[in-house]
Amino acid sequence: MNNISGIPIFFVVGRPRSGTTLLRMLFDAHPDVTFPPECQFIVNLYPKYKNVNPWKEEDLISFYDDLCNQWLFDTWKMDKNKLKENLLEYAGNHSYGTICKVVYMTYNSLFDKKEIKLIGDKNPGYAIYTKLLLKIFPEAKFIHIVRDYRDNFVSIKNVDFELPIPSIVVQKWKYFFKKFRKDSKLNPARYYTINYENLATNPSTEFEALCQFAGASFDNSVFNFYSKKDELLDQYPEGYINTYHTSLMNKVNTSKIGVWKKALSNRQVMIMDQTAGIIANEAGYVRKYNGFNPLVALAILPGRAYAGILYLITKLVDTFPYRLRMLILMKGPLFLAKLYLSIFNRKKLKKLNAAIINE
Repeated sequence: MNNISGIPIFFVVGRPRSGTTLLRMLFDAHPDVTFPPECQFIVNLYPKYKNVNPWKEEDLISFYDDLCNQWLFDTWKMDKNKLKENLLEYAGNHSYGTICKVVYMTYNSLFDKKEIKLIGDKNPGYAIYTKLLLKIFPEAKFIHIVRDYRDNFVSIKNVDFELPIPSIVVQKWKYFFKKFRKDSKLNPARYYTINYENLATNPSTEFEALCQFAGASFDNSVFNFYSKKDELLDQYPEGYINTYHTSLMNKVNTSKIGVWKKALSNRQVMIMDQTAGIIANEAGYVRKYNGFNPLVALAILPGRAYAGILYLITKLVDTFPYRLRMLILMKGPLFLAKLYLSIFNRKKLKKLNAAIINE
């Protein structure tokens, strides 16, 4: 595993249910790219290990143990003993970024590889950490995939990813877009924005442009990614793919574009259009309702405030000591999921509790 530090890395970010997983599958199907499933370990472990250098054996073992406890890391197909062995080979003077790349290079993709020339990472939440990631990986690039905020809401609502409140979901969508655009102005060559609708409509053209940006040659074979259906189903917990990513079993298509037109009421669309405001137009979407309605403004105020509070809490938690921050990150999502399901979907809460008991 020589010269790992010289292999460039890029990140796919965007709101959940915007096509980030589709991009991850397309890139992972590329013979020269390794692209593991989602796991936010880089940002999570950075506070504890950012100043480690040189790396001693005990540091690498500690890093390995913390890594294995990260949420979603168990979805990565890899030999854990081989991972530890590879990490221990990097005792000595190495950056935190290089140690992280060892983990990526140990991942066993579902797809055949030739020579790994590029590392990919898909994490929706990394959209607010691009500056930090550039500090860790000076060569990093970022692809932001944006989806129509109304279709995004329908998709999130269907899978119970977040509170199904239009103003909250769209305010988060708006924040992600504005944050990425703001950061991109500091270093435009490292940032790329693509609309999900364009990718679904013209997959070859759009993906070729993405490959050129990321630094990979275009390979049309990636569009056969769905042929790995059985292996993909085995990689995740039972029912996960069929519940959250059924479209990954099919060819890239346009069936999910414009679903909001039938799924949402006029009032819901009005609320979302007014929450998005002119950012909707700047992102490439046409609002059905362009005017300002004071009653709608009052209705969306609590949702916008809630989204803002969540962002402030995230920033606050990022300043906490490592152990406290990790405790919140490990316990927080489950707590919030249970709280949400106790209010909106008690049947799913019973299933969740049963699954936890049976683990």
